[in-house]
Amino acid sequence: MADTSSPIDAPGWLAIDRHLGQRYGQQLPHQFTSRTAYNFQSESPLPAISVWEAGTPAHWHYVTYGFSELFEKSSPDQKLSGFGYELTLRVPKGPGEDVPPHWGLRLLQALGRYVFTEQAPFDTGHRADLGAPLAPGSALTAMAIVPDPELGKITTVFGDVLFLQVVGLTRAEHTAMQKLNYEDVVLLLAEVDRLGLTDIGRSCWTHSPQKAPVFKRYEVGIRL
Repeated sequence: MADTSSPIDAPGWLAIDRHLGQRYGQQLPHQFTSRTAYNFQSESPLPAISVWEAGTPAHWHYVTYGFSELFEKSSPDQKLSGFGYELTLRVPKGPGEDVPPHWGLRLLQALGRYVFTEQAPFDTGHRADLGAPLAPGSALTAMAIVPDPELGKITTVFGDVLFLQVVGLTRAEHTAMQKLNYEDVVLLLAEVDRLGLTDIGRSCWTHSPQKAPVFKRYEVGIRL
């Protein structure tokens, strides 16, 4: 994948660009386009992923292009564009880091390949054991899906697009959430980390004196 500009004749693509432009102003994102878009056997089936520099705390904000309809309407559901969402990922930005980590691109492309191949879209509150670390040496081996805390939903000429965020989890965190309903998964993670940052170097939240009690409270059905 390489940095390049987005296609012009793509109303769905431009709708996402406009929405992100409202959030990030004149900033030019890192944009990684695929030479094998929609080839479900390739490592990069999503047409593109843009990555923005966000602040407070400093982090990389990845946004996919391709789960929704970018170029033309082909799905029968007039209310939704494609699968009805795009995925996002927020990763802490290291000091002096000027290029977003490539493991984030690989993760999102792998999720795209899974969805396209299995025709199994994600939804709010979904979680999954990925069976391997998100990046080499990381304790994060699972994920949950929550609404992106800032991007919300847009309406394009092809239908609605909701921005759903991938949040990396440890095996223990994933296990602690197994019996929770979708709404409680979203509420728990919002309490633990409002932005839902996926820090591949962090320790398990279930061992944190501040965050472990939140997991325990949800396990026994107590919300604040």
